[in-house]
Formats: sequence, structure tokens, C-alpha cells
Amino acid sequence: MKEQNLKILVADDNPSDRMLLESMLTQLGHVVETAVDGQDAVEKFDPNSIQLVCLDVKMPRKDGWEAALEILQIAKEKLIPIVFLSGVSDPDILKKCLDVGATDFISKPYNPTLVSAKLNAIARLLVLQNTLSEQRDELSFLNQQMVHDQEVAKMVYERITHSNCLSDPALNTLHQGSHIFNGDVILAAYKPNGGMHILLGDFTGHGLSAAIGALPLADIFFDWTEKGFLMRQILPEINKRLHNILPPNMFCAAAFIDINLHNRTASVWNAGLPDLLYFSAGEPQPRLIASDSLPLGILNEYEFEANIDMLSYEFGDYLIAFTDGVYEARSEDNKIHYNSALNPLYAGEVSGSPFVWLENMLQEEGILENPHDDISVLGIDLTQALNNAPQSKPADVTRGVSEPASFAFCYELNAKSLRNTDPLPYLLQILTTVPELSKRSGEIFMILSEMYSNALEHGILKLDSSLKETAEGFAEYYASRETKLKQLNEGCVSIEVKVSADSHEGCLAIVMSDSGDGFDISHLNFDNLDHEMPFNRGLSLINQLCHKLEITDNGSRISIEYRW
Repeated sequence: MKEQNLKILVADDNPSDRMLLESMLTQLGHVVETAVDGQDAVEKFDPNSIQLVCLDVKMPRKDGWEAALEILQIAKEKLIPIVFLSGVSDPDILKKCLDVGATDFISKPYNPTLVSAKLNAIARLLVLQNTLSEQRDELSFLNQQMVHDQEVAKMVYERITHSNCLSDPALNTLHQGSHIFNGDVILAAYKPNGGMHILLGDFTGHGLSAAIGALPLADIFFDWTEKGFLMRQILPEINKRLHNILPPNMFCAAAFIDINLHNRTASVWNAGLPDLLYFSAGEPQPRLIASDSLPLGILNEYEFEANIDMLSYEFGDYLIAFTDGVYEARSEDNKIHYNSALNPLYAGEVSGSPFVWLENMLQEEGILENPHDDISVLGIDLTQALNNAPQSKPADVTRGVSEPASFAFCYELNAKSLRNTDPLPYLLQILTTVPELSKRSGEIFMILSEMYSNALEHGILKLDSSLKETAEGFAEYYASRETKLKQLNEGCVSIEVKVSADSHEGCLAIVMSDSGDGFDISHLNFDNLDHEMPFNRGLSLINQLCHKLEITDNGSRISIEYRW
């Protein structure tokens, strides 16, 4: 190592010893400043220029020990080695020198070789200290920058992933991260026609690397739900996006739940999460909805399939889901035994809300205070979902039109398009370009949805609504819908839309016709809308929302006029 030249302060009341050491140090290439005693040394000491201090032990006015203490106090956090000069070998004196912070001793009379070796050792110590100080300052700066970046990223992350309706009275959530960033995600968004989409996800890993995948997932979830896409359309798009951007060893175990308020159904998809528990008011034990699909991001777009369970719920029903951070939680003795601790929940032996029971258990066992993994629990009170179902209201015809708009188009779907395409989100996007229709997007989507369901399910697929009278019938109805839709080889639906508006009022006219055989419309009563009925409410709902409803061609053609 190249020798380093130092600036040294030498304090000795003996002129000959002081001059001898000064001459010796100068010959070694060091810059020397001298002091006649301890007080003089304290006054001449500058921590920004002096790198080493040599102090005689016995000096007038202020001895070496007192001077050393004051010099160290002036230096503060800066490393200034102090070497004591002494002609005695008393162990107590040498011990006291070390006690006040000495780095080394130089014995009198001075040996040039020994002095040079000791100064080189001190120089190496100073070089190392300077290097460490620079690295410390650099690490401190980088750490401050990283903390700032993490705070900004966390703020953006939370704003994106929390732009939802988690405050809905039907939802209970527990979201506890083991790091700054949470690899679990809970998303909820209202659908345009009522009800909501809910997603509970668990990305592999922890911290920022796990949370990064939540951003594209949330972007698609909220955007596509708002536009009216169905769960079976949103899931493939999320999977495709995650498969394209995530590394091969990263994926997202998830549960997607679609709450449909109008027919009291919940569509549930579980891919890699622990069993979802569905508590029915009439059953002693919960129904387990096991994982039946691979997590998001593993399969490519051509291999991906979504196996969806259909539930029909009533007052008193409850659905709970959680990530494996709950199932594999560690106790204070670092043992995984919470799979067995959950037995009362699986056996239906908990009183009150299953969510509250699970939250209390995790709190009492100290799991939430020091989680070893991200922990997320989602509870859905389906009674609250029914009680808070938004009631549609007729449009306010007294409100004016902000901008005139007039256009018309026709949308036709053949059998292949009916199998693979849902036209409603695209229709809604076009119609909501009209400001006044955008304000009423929920009602517009509901009208389109009921009209299209009537044309597809009853006109083309010839499904019988009476199946929905029982919970088993609900499942049979929608299973039959999926089967018939996949096997559909002929049939078409035509949608004609016309919008006309001026500065005072506007009208949306929709004609939806299908190629089916129609049905008996003589028994239909549009004026009695019973929200408690599990079926045959669609046309009555349309009639309530619209100013005109007309059914012709034995039910194969429905015309409406919606005015504002």
C-alpha cells in the first residue's frame, strides 16, 4: 500500500524531544505542527486539517489526558487517532491513556524504525476509515433515495389497487403485509348493471417483487368491469397480461367472485387459493369451493380455461376466502399448525360472523403482529349484498341535454360470434360517448343486458326461466346455458340502435331481434316488478326504466325507447 503523508499535531513541553520528533516525522514526509503543552494543543487542533495528534503525558497547564479528552470532544464523530508520548512504562499510566481514547504509544527515546511502522499502521487505519465513511455516506444517500422511491411507489400502488368499493357494507377485509409492499391484493368494483366483481390474489414471493404484478391486474380488473365485461372475459385477459410480463417463476393464485344482485347468484372461480367457504343459512357445514384451475400467469392464452362454480344465495348466506398466509400462519413458537386451528371454521362450529371469528383467532395468537407471510381475508355478507342492492329509477326527463347527438348503427351476431363475443361492453362504450347517456351508464347497461339475455337465453338457446325457482335449478340453468352456447351452430341476434337528441331532450331507441321461435307473451305483466322473484323480472325491469316497451314476433323482437 502506498504510504500516506499525514498532518500531525505534536505537543511536548520538552523542546529537545519536541524538535527531535518533529524532525523525524518531517523526514518521513509528514507535515508537522507543534504545541508547547496540552492547552496549546487544544487551541491549535483543527479536526478538518489535523489527522493525527501526538501528546506527551506530563505537560504544564493541561496534561496529555485532559487534552486528549477535549480534542476527542472537538473531533466529535470524526476519527482522530491519538498517540501518547511517554518515557515511563508504568501499567497504570498506560491503562489510563487507553481509557481516555488513545490509539497507541511511542516510547522515549524514539526509535525511527518503530515510529515509521506505527505511523504507517495508523495511516492505513485512516485510509480504511475514510473509505468506510465514504461508503457509509453513499449508502445513506442511496437508502434515503430508496425509501423515497418506495414511498412514492407505495402511494401509486395503493391508489391503483384501492380504487375500488371495499367500503361496501357487504364486504369485510383483513389485509396484513409482512413487508412494505403487500404481495396480496383485494379488489372490488361495482358492475354497470348492479352487483360487483371481487378478486382476491396472492402473488408468489414477498415485497416489491410480489406486488409489482398487482398493477396490471388491477388496471384490467377495474377498466374491464367498468366497461361491462363478464368474469369469463376478464380472467383470460388478466392471465394473458400476467403471462406476458411476469418471469416464469412468478404467478398469482386468485379467487374471482361475481355477485349478481338481480338473480341472487354468485359465480366463483378459485385458482390456487385455499378452499373458499360458502356458509348457507340452511346448512350446518360450509360448502368448500376448491381450487379447480391453475393460477393466473402460468398458462398461455390458448391453454387457459376458467372453471366457474355457480351459487344461488339467500338471506343469511356468507362467503369467506383467504390466502395461504392464513392457512400456513406460524405461531409464536414458529410452528405451522394453523391448518388444524382452522378446523372449527371448516366444521361450521363458529358462532356469529366467520370473518370476525377468523380475525379474532389470528389476533389472539399474535399472528397479525408479526406475520411471516402476507395475510389477506375476504368476507362477503350476502345478506348485506341483497339489502344494499341498488334500485333502478326512471330517468329524470326534466334534465336537459348538454350536447346534441344523433347517430344510428346496427350490430349483428351470428352463431360463432354469439359463442365467443359479448357485445354489451362495446355497445356501452359507443353509447356513453353521449354525455347524458354516460351519466346513466348503469341504467343503459342494465337495459342492454336484460334485452340481450332475453334474446340469447330464451330466443336462441331456448332456456326455461322456471328452472330458477330452486337453488339446484339455478345451477342447472347456467350449466345448461354454457353447454348450449358452446354447441351453438346456428342462430343470430340483431341489435339496432338509434340516438337522437337536441338541446332540450334526447331519445335512445333499441330494437333487439333474434332468429328463435319466440315464446308465449300473453301471460307477461310488465307493470308488476317484484324484486323478490328469482326469475321473469327482466322485461318488467326494462319496462320500469324505459318510456316505451314493445314486444312483437312472439317475443323474438323487443323495442324500447329511453328518453331523457
